[in-house]
Amino acid sequence: MEREAGRRGIVSRATILVGIDGSAASLAALRWAAAEGRRRGARVLAVHAWEWSGGLHAPYAPSAGRASREEERKAALMLARRVVAELGADHVEPLVLEGPPAQVLIRASAGADLLVLGARHCRSGPYPSIDPVIAACLQGAHCPVVIPPARGAGDRAAAGALARSR
Repeated sequence: MEREAGRRGIVSRATILVGIDGSAASLAALRWAAAEGRRRGARVLAVHAWEWSGGLHAPYAPSAGRASREEERKAALMLARRVVAELGADHVEPLVLEGPPAQVLIRASAGADLLVLGARHCRSGPYPSIDPVIAACLQGAHCPVVIPPARGAGDRAAAGALARSR
């Protein structure tokens, strides 16, 4: 699935975004997005949103032992690179962006064809658990959103995905 990008008539590949945080649910979403990207001939961007924890401390609190903004950014980048490397798919790239996860994913979705998010399985039913980040993305994303079930998430849940399209 190719499309024209901008006034120059440059043809670009379709883009699938997937939110990753290192959890089992986000890894399941990454596997699903990678398979979908391969089927569509799309590039997949594994987006890891991070926030500097230094702003959460009182200014008079001791700073010894705290990571700098740059150290935390590097740790986030290492996590994203490791997750993508373990997947072993050449069409998947890590992308690390600073900010609250919902805001980062919604902003990034403006240039995407699909946003994929991982959700934990809800034990009381066949559908995934919708956390605040997922709820915000379902309401604000600029592209269709897919929430594939985690592997081994349950009997009926493994048969399909929860999706919302624009």
